[in-house]
Amino acid sequence: MKYFLTLLLSVISLFGTTQIITNDSSTDDKEVEIQEIPIAPKSGTELYFGVSPSYTYRTLEINDGLFAKPLGYRTEEVGEWTTGFNAGVRSKVAKHLKLEIGIGYSSNRESYDFKETDSVFSYVNTYRHISFPIRVAYTYGDEISFYGGIGVIPKAFLGMKNELTTLDINNNENTVETIERDKFNSFLLDAVATIGTQIKFSENYGIFAMVEGRRQLSNNFNSQSPYIRKAFALGFNIGLEIYF
Repeated sequence: MKYFLTLLLSVISLFGTTQIITNDSSTDDKEVEIQEIPIAPKSGTELYFGVSPSYTYRTLEINDGLFAKPLGYRTEEVGEWTTGFNAGVRSKVAKHLKLEIGIGYSSNRESYDFKETDSVFSYVNTYRHISFPIRVAYTYGDEISFYGGIGVIPKAFLGMKNELTTLDINNNENTVETIERDKFNSFLLDAVATIGTQIKFSENYGIFAMVEGRRQLSNNFNSQSPYIRKAFALGFNIGLEIYF
């Protein structure tokens, strides 16, 4: 009887121990299953923020008709660098194609400088706009990808800032700033071409660096102006992009 009780207690003890191990194993399996829940893939949408330093100038022609005037000293105007800012969204529409829609601030500029001993006549004209770039882009690559895009940029004209420098009665240079809006078209349109690269630092963010050319298709001045002015720009578009 003593040996029978000892054997019975041993079997019960072994069964209990086995049951506990089985429960622990079940708990571990549940923990593994929780950790293996898949992460949703990225949608392919990109949010971007960029800056666009560019050399800007214009073509200038006489507007033939009743209001025409000679170009005069305006033929000696030179181009200037300006800086624009932009933000927007790129969405994948096909395997290698993206549609880009944005909003930004852009400007173009010209200057004239005439100085002699007793005479100064210098000015800088800056044409300022709210811009709405729309592009279709071809991209190829993953971490480092090629980007080439073409599109149009509708622009809302904000005003032309004129900074005029002359000599005052004491022969000191004096600069006066004015904002002009009369005789300008309020809506303008640019054509744009962009080529460069996108570099991913992680699944969440990266940078882009591109060369960009813009050509204004419409006249800055209205039909009653003596001139036809169409601006152009060649520069860069660089910035940060975030992936969703």
